[in-house]
Amino acid sequence: MTGPLLPGDPERLGSVRLLGRLGAGGMGTVYLGRTPGGLTVAVKTVHEHLAAEPHFRERFRREAAAARAVTGAHTAAVLDADPESARPWLATAYLPGVTLRHAVAATGPLEPPAVRSLGAALAEALTDIHGAGLVHRDLKPSNVLITADGPRVIDFGIARAIGDHGLTGAGDVIGTPGFIAPEQITGAIVTGAPRTRGAVTGAADVFALGAVLVFAATGRSPFGSATGAVLLYRAVHEDPDLTGVPEEVRELAAACLEKDPGRRPTVAEVLDTAADPGAPLWWRAEPLRSLVLGETAAPGAPAAPDPTDPTDPTDPTDPTAATVRGPAPQPRTHPLPSTPLPSPPPPTSAKSVAARRELTRRGFLLAGGGGFASLLTYALMRGGGEDDGKGREETADPLAVRRGSVRQGAVRWTLAPADSGATVDALRLAGSSLLVHGVGTLDMSDIGGGRGYVTARGLPDAGRRWVTGAAETAPTQWGVSGSVLAAADLGLDAVDLATGEPHGTQERLGVPLWFSVADGVLISGYDEDTRLPSLQAVDLVTGEERWTEDVPGTRPAAVLGRTVLLADEDGSYIRCADAVSGRIRWRYEGFEGPVAALAAVPEAGCFALLSTGGTLHFVHARDGGRLATATLEGGASAGSSALAAVGSTVLLATGGRVHAYAPATGAPLWSVRTVGLDTSWPAVTGGGRTPVTAGGALLHWARAGQLQCVGLRSGEERWTARLDGVAQVPPVAVAGTVYAATGELCRALDLNGGAAQRSWGAADIRDLAADRSGWYARLGAATVRAYNHTAVTAPSS
Repeated sequence: MTGPLLPGDPERLGSVRLLGRLGAGGMGTVYLGRTPGGLTVAVKTVHEHLAAEPHFRERFRREAAAARAVTGAHTAAVLDADPESARPWLATAYLPGVTLRHAVAATGPLEPPAVRSLGAALAEALTDIHGAGLVHRDLKPSNVLITADGPRVIDFGIARAIGDHGLTGAGDVIGTPGFIAPEQITGAIVTGAPRTRGAVTGAADVFALGAVLVFAATGRSPFGSATGAVLLYRAVHEDPDLTGVPEEVRELAAACLEKDPGRRPTVAEVLDTAADPGAPLWWRAEPLRSLVLGETAAPGAPAAPDPTDPTDPTDPTDPTAATVRGPAPQPRTHPLPSTPLPSPPPPTSAKSVAARRELTRRGFLLAGGGGFASLLTYALMRGGGEDDGKGREETADPLAVRRGSVRQGAVRWTLAPADSGATVDALRLAGSSLLVHGVGTLDMSDIGGGRGYVTARGLPDAGRRWVTGAAETAPTQWGVSGSVLAAADLGLDAVDLATGEPHGTQERLGVPLWFSVADGVLISGYDEDTRLPSLQAVDLVTGEERWTEDVPGTRPAAVLGRTVLLADEDGSYIRCADAVSGRIRWRYEGFEGPVAALAAVPEAGCFALLSTGGTLHFVHARDGGRLATATLEGGASAGSSALAAVGSTVLLATGGRVHAYAPATGAPLWSVRTVGLDTSWPAVTGGGRTPVTAGGALLHWARAGQLQCVGLRSGEERWTARLDGVAQVPPVAVAGTVYAATGELCRALDLNGGAAQRSWGAADIRDLAADRSGWYARLGAATVRAYNHTAVTAPSS
């Protein structure tokens, strides 16, 4: 739906009255507006930091003027613009419809005749665009809008006048990995054409057209799913994957995807090949017709409203598009980040390893190619990667909501994948939002997410706040740091919790083994065989690299304020560094044996380090002086041990027991039996685990079905609840209530005495979270459900 205007948003731009927000991305904000004559328009504005750059403003000025000359039947008209405004803006026609990406996601790949017809329409649109002296440069599925009158090519915000190189340096590129032409990446010279290096012609749009046809026919990019850097590499060095492309389309697509722009067909030749006067009007056939016209809303959804009504559920990514698909109006979706994908498969040669590392380490530089400059940095690193913000903002909701009751003890709502075959594999509570990760059914490489996604659902009603692409592997490290979601293992270094918009991030090759956040700095540790240097620190907000270090095999860092303790696996490198500058404050000597675990103890002003030999060191954070040591009989395993501080007590879980120590003296305080680390200690941001504590007590599973409450000071048992079934997830404590799941039941217990308050039937609980109103569970691999402990006040409409 259209979001409300926020404080600081303009009420008018020129003569256009703004009605609400459609979206926001790497380039700026998109508003829904209405002209004095009553015409509904989409108004794109430029971020202030871009508008302040003469380089960018001049580009905007020239492109806006050129785009107004594009008036073809298969394009969206640019109606007005003001490049000289303090906040430059451009208004386009607001057309009801869905993007090609959305259409394929909802109804599946197109039939061969429809793909050929689409190719003809795109060629016609490019004829008009090129005739106005423009090269689109970013043709992709989310820039193709399917309307009741047929396909339209949209978004001329980053098109550039043919042959105009005066505004950028050599090698500057605009485009989307997976659809971008090789010459846009490397600055290759067009065969037989008297052009300078870096010139991009309409042949680049033909390459993108071929990639779009492959997507329309198969639901995926011709270069697969990977990080932006790897997709760029494949576009230059590897053949497109045409598996599954029908014979009727394959030859045309292959010709368009030639590496050499001089060998590709012209737009006129594509049109001549694809045109068929007798072709069916495929966008008017079911089920696509109903999708476009809004006649197939999700179960329980109301009829689609007037698309000119600002309360209409819109396609917020495409400023020219209004989508009328989906459930009841939900908060708008935000742009997907550029490279939130899993690490690529192992390269087959040392040459490809070196080439891909060069891509990562030098801002996507390719061997023999030019570097990316300011606009590509914005597009790829700050919301414009594989199919940048425009297509991502309109991403179809991956989850459908089934409403329940707000009564005490009732099921409040159920979330399930909107498409059969999709999964839900993780959830995490973050303030007033519930974060859900899952894998959909559509290859979303054109919008930067493979098939993975993260969505934030507002509480208490599960309304969608945003959706962003992510790696497909279930997260083990994700968590919240201040106002951002940090999920480096999902390819999301920092996502604003309120909006879903990515903060500045560094491009990475592979997934870190661990990460920590200290004073606004993200510190990541990598396998030295995957990435060098193996330690990297970047600003969590800007993405600026702060410092790096080559330390093989580091353990997850311990953070105390602005200081961070770093240790390698064998214990030969133990350093305390300033998180912001990387300056080494002190080195710790005398540690024997491999490191099993480390932790910060804020109340004692020290760090704790555990060796696999069973020696626990307490080290002063100020100067590295040793405070005390303790010895654990039997040693400790690095893979199944965890250290954590709770107030002035240090807890160590290892070998089926929890031990408590006083850091000032190293004295053991108490020890109790526990069933296992994974079952009793939930995962924390960046890797590692932490105990469940509340009211001065430790809550853990002493045995398979026995939840025990132990006083932190004395270790004395306060109570034990003997429950039927086996525990699979850690307990959760909030507001004096403990939620414990065993077998096919979840119970609410009184924190003070362990008395049962309520129980619910819920089979196969795999994740558990709770707040004051009740609890939330991931049930199996396809359901998230909310249960009320108390009556819930329904949100005001």
